[in-house]
Amino acid sequence: MATYYDLLGVEPTASLDEIQRAYRLLALRHHPDVAPDADQSTMAAINGAWSVLSDPGRRRSYDEALGRPEAARPTPPPRPESGWQPLEYDDDDVDPEDLSDDPYTVVERRPSDMLVMTPVLLAVGAVALFFLSIMAGSNGLRTFSMLLIPLAGVGFVLAPLIVMLRSRSR
Repeated sequence: MATYYDLLGVEPTASLDEIQRAYRLLALRHHPDVAPDADQSTMAAINGAWSVLSDPGRRRSYDEALGRPEAARPTPPPRPESGWQPLEYDDDDVDPEDLSDDPYTVVERRPSDMLVMTPVLLAVGAVALFFLSIMAGSNGLRTFSMLLIPLAGVGFVLAPLIVMLRSRSR
């Protein structure tokens, strides 16, 4: 009779990482979503082996039922010192006392707030004009598109500053 260890292709002394690696490789070969022609009973047996061998308590009981000595298995990592305690305070925690009870109000936006999109439109327009000038063979369009690029660069710096200054004045 094949044991769960035989089914997964690992030794009884295998670590949890080795068992997990073997399970994943077998699941890739036999899972119905990956291999539609795979036998479902094989995948069910693999899942059953994984469910027992991945849980330390169930694995210990299974080993005892097989008559295998538990001493053959590698020892678990040492536990933390007796004086170890988890952190009591976490900077990422949100204190409910710090939260506002006021409902959220939507700030009305003005059309002029869309000023930050202007440099993007200038840059896209410059690139489009450049390619159009190449196709049309127009040196005037090419020159104009090259002048729009520095203008867009200045806009990327100034537009957000203007919007921030205007929002402070509200």
